Amino acid sequence: MELKELLKKVVLLGDGAVGKTSLTARYVVNKFDDKYIATIGTKVSKKDMQLTKPNLIINLRMMIWDILGQKEYSKIRTASLSGAQGVILVGDLARPETVKSLEAFWIPEIEAAVGKVPTVLVGNKCDLADKGSMAITVLESIGQNLGYPTFLASAKTGENVENAFATLGEMLVAEVVASRPKGAEELPQTLSEAVDFIIQDFCAQYGDLEKAMLIVQHQFEEAAVDIRKPSKDAVLQALEGLAKAEELSLTKTVAAVNLEERQRMVILAKG
Repeated sequence: MELKELLKKVVLLGDGAVGKTSLTARYVVNKFDDKYIATIGTKVSKKDMQLTKPNLIINLRMMIWDILGQKEYSKIRTASLSGAQGVILVGDLARPETVKSLEAFWIPEIEAAVGKVPTVLVGNKCDLADKGSMAITVLESIGQNLGYPTFLASAKTGENVENAFATLGEMLVAEVVASRPKGAEELPQTLSEAVDFIIQDFCAQYGDLEKAMLIVQHQFEEAAVDIRKPSKDAVLQALEGLAKAEELSLTKTVAAVNLEERQRMVILAKG
């Protein structure tokens, strides 16, 4: 199992008072405040996301830039957009002019600043909009024409907020996932080869070779693994101990995925 750490800059763009700050707060800390406070310049938040793929775990940290929506502040906006790697464009479904503004102003603005980057459209305040309203029709038409995933969301209720950010996260790591070899990885054939691979993999993911080897030795001794002639039952028991160690050094999700993969390797090995 390979582990990758990625850091991506994400910007939220749209007219003033469409709910960019509220969407960010709902996603990052799961809170909503009815009071409107105009963003002065830029607010930056961070959110970690873990994506599990075949033989690959990606820890993605999104630095979320909430950029002011007043169009006349062009210099602040241009500076804030620099280096953006993903975009969430936000319109207010209760104000159709803010949705039209996405195509007329904000999309050309982001393309001029950073070119074409992974982009998601969000129609905020869906709790206030009627189904089939002009704002929804316009938003979905923009998304369909440009191929952008489109979400009707509400920072107030939380509807589709997580989905919008999660979709952008998948788009941000797509290149990394696609660049991995598509052929099936050759599994170790014998039990000794499997043990050799597992020890190397555990140490590589743990990050500190000396400490990792001490953990391996301890767990193998506890499980009575004879390294000269290992048995499957003993190795499988040792894997449980390694997984507990990885829960502390990595995460429970990573540890669980690693454990399942290593167990399969041992079970399929000869000997």
